[in-house]
This record gives sequence, C-alpha cells and structure tokens, in this order.
Amino acid sequence: MSLTSGGPRREDFFKVPGKGAGAPVKPGEKAPVDRTAALSVGAFQPVIASVPMPRRLFDHEKERAAALASGSDGARELKNVVADLDVAFTTAVLLLRGVEHAKARERVVEAVPLLVEATGYKPLDAAADFLDLDGEDVAEIVDALTARGYAGPTEEAIAQAEELRDQLRQVDHEQLDAFLSSALRIVVLVSIAGAAAPLGALTEGDPKLAEAAKAGVVGLAAVALEELRNSRYEPVDEAEADDLLKGLTPPVR
Repeated sequence: MSLTSGGPRREDFFKVPGKGAGAPVKPGEKAPVDRTAALSVGAFQPVIASVPMPRRLFDHEKERAAALASGSDGARELKNVVADLDVAFTTAVLLLRGVEHAKARERVVEAVPLLVEATGYKPLDAAADFLDLDGEDVAEIVDALTARGYAGPTEEAIAQAEELRDQLRQVDHEQLDAFLSSALRIVVLVSIAGAAAPLGALTEGDPKLAEAAKAGVVGLAAVALEELRNSRYEPVDEAEADDLLKGLTPPVR
C-alpha cells in the first residue's frame, strides 16, 4: 500500500531542514548548511496543524478505529496517523541532534545542579515512569548531564528514529497496530518535549532550567528508542498523556 499517493510526497512535506548538507558542491555554489546540527534544545516546535501533538495523533487514531469499525478500508485515516508519527520521529531526530550542540551542552552543565535543587528529579522521574524506566536510568542521565551536558545513546537513537520513519512509509493496519504497541509512549513523550510550553514552567520560568530538564527527558527518550526492539508497553490514552504533561510542567514555586 502506497502512503504517498494523492498529495505532496511525504519525503518533501516532512523533510528535515538542511538534509542536503554534506552533498558535493558545484563550483560557485554555496555549501548547504545542516541547520539541525546547530539547533538548541527547544528550538523545534511543529506548527503544521492547529491541533498540537500528541492530541492530534490520538484524534487521528480514533478516526482510524471508527473507519475500520464501519467497514471502511481506513486508507485515509491510516495515512493521517502515519503522518503524525513521521512528525514525531522527525522531532525526535531534531531534539537528539540539538542536545549535542556545544552551546546547549554548556548551558545544561551549568543548570543541572540548580534544576536538581529546585525540582528534585520530578520531571525526569515522570518521564522515566511513563517509559517504564527506573531510578537507575534517571541517575545515569543526571550524571551524564552534569559531566557533559547531554545524555543517552544519541547516535543510536537517531539511527533508530530514522529507521522507524522508513518502516512507516508502507504499513498496513495490522502492522501499524503492532508499531503503536511498541512506540506510542515514546511518540507521546517526544511530542510533548518538542513543544514550547512543556517544561517552561520550571522555577519561575527560567529557560536554562527548562533546557536542562528537556535535555534529561530527551536522554531518557534516547534510552527508550535504543531499547525499542526489545520493549513492549502497556496501552496509553489521552488521560495518561495529560498526566505526563502535568508531571513535566511542575508549578512555579
């Protein structure tokens, strides 16, 4: 089943900015810039629809279920869900690349002690619980953030996210169901972390603390992405996603 008919090619519509960087340059032409490599954490916010992720994904998944229940082939609804997942994994790649940027690392190293003092491990604990990771994973992430300003197996996670995007290019409903059973929690977490508002309420809205918290959440997502082949999660619904959002945006003290 083709997922690209009847509209713009998904390769173009969801292309990562600056993807051509590194390609051979003709004489007289400027080299393309890989803008994703210089993105700071929080620099990317999907704005392609009025309904934000992950709620848009939940809405489209409900529409897919209703279409199948009515006897429809659900082709259009399947495309909508796949498009949402593509956006989520593109967000994941951008966030994972952003946390390794030198300036972002410096800011995070400075902010981590203040983050721990102000909030404890609450945002990271909320993300870890959501992904079925444990306190040891959180401690390792905090240690890595303190030492180098980013955490988690970022390169492996980027490769996994790109591989997942490729796998989604042609799936049927049964394959999509299996995919969601494995990856939906990661998709929800990445979608929330990629938005501007979550994590911004940390300690009087200090952007450095929010950036450090986001770097930790991204690190946990990287761990989950790397382990995805061996993971299966319990189903997740909108209410649980809302609870996660609250856990990642603690009230200002």
